Amino acid sequence: MSTLIVLVILTNISSIYLAKRALTQGSEAAVQRGVRNLDLETYYQSEYNFWQFAWNLTGDGETDPGIPIDCQKGRNDALSAIAKWMQISDSRRAANGRENLEDIRVNRVDCDGYQLTISTSADARLPFVLPFINLDHVKISATVASIAQRKITTNYYGIDIG
Repeated sequence: MSTLIVLVILTNISSIYLAKRALTQGSEAAVQRGVRNLDLETYYQSEYNFWQFAWNLTGDGETDPGIPIDCQKGRNDALSAIAKWMQISDSRRAANGRENLEDIRVNRVDCDGYQLTISTSADARLPFVLPFINLDHVKISATVASIAQRKITTNYYGIDIG
């Protein structure tokens, strides 16, 4: 009997782990979709000329904060990706009954112009309910952030030095 209880508990723990991983991966996909929106105005605001090139060579020039994100478009794309993922999850759950994530919610979407963060939560349905615990679902959450970075290159200002 104790072996059976241990197996049920381990199955429930594994189910929670898989639900948490699915929620995290869905949130990561949404954030990656959101950071691909380039803020063109901020990206092209610095005009590079000879004096800017010389100033940057001394080490006192501007530093690269990263690739700027259009926050409004990024938020919309991230929320759209989560909505589409929820529709796919709902249809999969209806088709085979194995999806254990329910009531997926977006709690927060933050953007500072260079980083996009999304916080999601859901209820993970447990496959077995133990009579002495009476627990049939667990609330899980995930917070994911992403930034877009420039590729490191040896081509500076159109001059290939490597």
